[in-house]
Amino acid sequence: MFIDSLTLQNFRCFKEGSFTFQGTRTVISGENGRGKSNLLESIFFLAVAKSSRGALERDVLRHGADYFNIQSSVIKKGSLRASIRIYYDPHSGKRIYLDECPLPRLSDLLGTFNAVLFSPEDVDLVLRFPHERRRMLDILASQASISYLSDLQVYQRALAQRNRLLRNGVSQAGAEAQLQPWDVQLAGAGARIVRYRTEAVERIGSSARRFHASFSPEGEDLCVRYQSPWAADTVEETQVLILSGLQRQRDRELDLGYTLAGPHKDQLLFEIGGRDVQRHASQGQLKSVLLSWKLAEAVFLESVASEAPVLLLDDIFSELDTRRSLRLLNLLGDFGQVILTTARDPDLPISEYQGIAI
Repeated sequence: MFIDSLTLQNFRCFKEGSFTFQGTRTVISGENGRGKSNLLESIFFLAVAKSSRGALERDVLRHGADYFNIQSSVIKKGSLRASIRIYYDPHSGKRIYLDECPLPRLSDLLGTFNAVLFSPEDVDLVLRFPHERRRMLDILASQASISYLSDLQVYQRALAQRNRLLRNGVSQAGAEAQLQPWDVQLAGAGARIVRYRTEAVERIGSSARRFHASFSPEGEDLCVRYQSPWAADTVEETQVLILSGLQRQRDRELDLGYTLAGPHKDQLLFEIGGRDVQRHASQGQLKSVLLSWKLAEAVFLESVASEAPVLLLDDIFSELDTRRSLRLLNLLGDFGQVILTTARDPDLPISEYQGIAI
């Protein structure tokens, strides 16, 4: 996949901006505050129609503007060109267009343009908070599998309805009858979510460990694990475990007012040398871990889509010494289109990269 042009209107700090990408390597340079990160965020927006930072559409709308518009031209399978446009205004909401035809559902966009984004501001956010790690995994899995997105949407709707019942004070006597239909939906979709996540993390974790070893000191072996009490050998067995978990937690859920069992409580764990990075890793180690995971995301997406995603790398060379930076730069040669940002000249051999100054 390849993005060759991008036009922005009222997105974040950009009132207007047009960019053309030539070749497969681009470096975007500029001082801090010029919008380098926002530019990468807008490209990622084309893949999932959402902010990589979890921001609402109104939050990425430029202050004082009535709408934002992201317009792009992308190329797939070497020569198939498509136009993707995402428009938002507070009155009519978000609209997505493929070749200027409106798409009724987000799922109709996913897979048209795949991208992976590394952002340094995500290092603490993602690796230190379990819900952000689950969100990162869900975004990747939704790009890779439309059926996963469908299951996730069913699960989230059922979870919201079930929690609403619990908050509103379901009686002990009526709990079984009222909650049971939602339990069935949660367990069915949840079992498929757990199985997909488990299998995906096994594949991604193997690649992440290899990348991490390429530019990290010896002895800092990375291990990525998906931890779920519901995981079993089959979807059917996993479904039974979730249902039994919901049954066991029924009394506590009635007291607390929310659902305690299911994949929304599962953990994506990162360890270096057997120690949880959330508690023991330095800032530099955290950055290396997340960067390794993002490179592995790109490999995973290419394996399921038979086409390399666009790799978006924001400020990757800060906090890395020259040796690690060179190793990382060499690794990037194995990927498809790479767009990276830097606030300064990184003093690295990047002469083959197209330069864009903003």
